[in-house]
Amino acid sequence: MKMEEEKRGTEDRARQIYSRFQARSSKDNEYQDWAGYRRELTDFVIRSTRPGASLLILGAGKCNDLDLKRLAAHCGTIILSDYRPEIAEDAFRRYGLDPEDRLQVAASDYVGITDEDYISYTGRLLKIMEKLAGPEAEGGPGSEGAEDGPGLEDLAGPDFTAMGDLLDQIYERNRNYRIDLGVESCDNAVIAGVHSQLNNSFRGIFQYVRKDTEDRIGKVRLAEDLNKYIFQITRKRTADLVDRFNEAVFSIAGEGVIYGYEKNIIYTPEGASVPVIGTVDGARQAGEAIEGLTREGETGCIWPLSRRRGIKFEMDICYLKTRR
Repeated sequence: MKMEEEKRGTEDRARQIYSRFQARSSKDNEYQDWAGYRRELTDFVIRSTRPGASLLILGAGKCNDLDLKRLAAHCGTIILSDYRPEIAEDAFRRYGLDPEDRLQVAASDYVGITDEDYISYTGRLLKIMEKLAGPEAEGGPGSEGAEDGPGLEDLAGPDFTAMGDLLDQIYERNRNYRIDLGVESCDNAVIAGVHSQLNNSFRGIFQYVRKDTEDRIGKVRLAEDLNKYIFQITRKRTADLVDRFNEAVFSIAGEGVIYGYEKNIIYTPEGASVPVIGTVDGARQAGEAIEGLTREGETGCIWPLSRRRGIKFEMDICYLKTRR
């Protein structure tokens, strides 16, 4: 009976944490902070596409990075594609536009990993975190005054192995998913800063589970080691997700794709540029995926992702024609 109650308690907490992760919102004032980036990216879209052509904006969200009012004056049909279509619909209204036949919102899923899969992972991760914050973890690596001690596998036991197996199973099931972009065709599509988001949910959930555990129990030991372990598992799958996503987009865009990805990250106090390799999973693969393709136009932008955290990205933006 006690084990059943504990199992239900873990499942309930996992669902609560995942719900908070889904409802996450930025603490930055992105619309104001991204004004320069929004202007430059919108200029490039208008410059690269013919007047009256339809435009699919992928991962549209609140459209802090694209000026919908200017695009509505240039384009024909505009479709905002997003996993949370209600937010994209609000984006039209913020720009003084009402969704109509020419201004559409499409629910979409670029990855196909189910909520239940994410919740199962959250529950397994929650068990591991609780063990890493429990009394048996005292004296382990990363605790005050200790240089040696039990490692992740010793502390987390079977749950550690089970989490790795679960992630592999989730990705294997996902291989047959047919990507849903929300529409069957368009003239042009915009992908800017989307590739780096395709495979980041597992690591994002990690941060929410860690905070929940530390708020309830205390410091999670070996948390960074666990984070690195999860990254090692997930990053092996990123290239496949990027390739399948690109194939889906390029197959429906009749004229071309405005393609943007993070090239370097600028976050040091001195403003130094550091390659995104190992920092933003998906961005490097996005660049490698289009090597050898002819760029009809190209520009560079600075994307001030987070003023609060002092993170900016150098973005590589190009126009790739799909019409032969």
